[in-house]
Amino acid sequence: MILRHFASRIALGAGLLALACGPAQDLAGLSASLEPPAPARLRGVVFENYSAGAREVEVRAARAEVDYVGRVVRLQRVRIDFQDPLHGRIQVRAKRAEFLLDSDDFVLREQVVGTTDGGERFSTAQVRYEQAAQRLWTDQPVRLHREGLVVEGAGMEIDLSTRRIRLMGKVEARMKRD
Repeated sequence: MILRHFASRIALGAGLLALACGPAQDLAGLSASLEPPAPARLRGVVFENYSAGAREVEVRAARAEVDYVGRVVRLQRVRIDFQDPLHGRIQVRAKRAEFLLDSDDFVLREQVVGTTDGGERFSTAQVRYEQAAQRLWTDQPVRLHREGLVVEGAGMEIDLSTRRIRLMGKVEARMKRD
């Protein structure tokens, strides 16, 4: 829902522009000869999703490419903020991300780092966001830093409705000096 409306508006605008600029033709013949639309390339992208007047998700990216045929938006230098008035904010940054238009899910890749208002910080190679389940998860090795503690695991899941973080697999913890 976050980007789907945005991509639909781009497609609608491009279609209206094409209709306004060209002479009236047989639309059945025209649609059969049309090639798929070229990807839209954008800079300085900001997407927001609101619920009951409050911002739940904000996505910022330095660049975006909307692939209408593949139904995906490819993002570069991405920051996603998940906001909740009761449980605080989780911010996730990554070098690249893909937004799947049909499911409103994200896959964040390369140098993924997340922080919480509670002071936790995690890092991993890839994190997935499942909108329907309201969760972030990875099956990649992850390192979680908390005050005085470093915990490593083979995977992680964050329930965004409760902000509960669960490390999975071979979990190891060690105390650290501040």
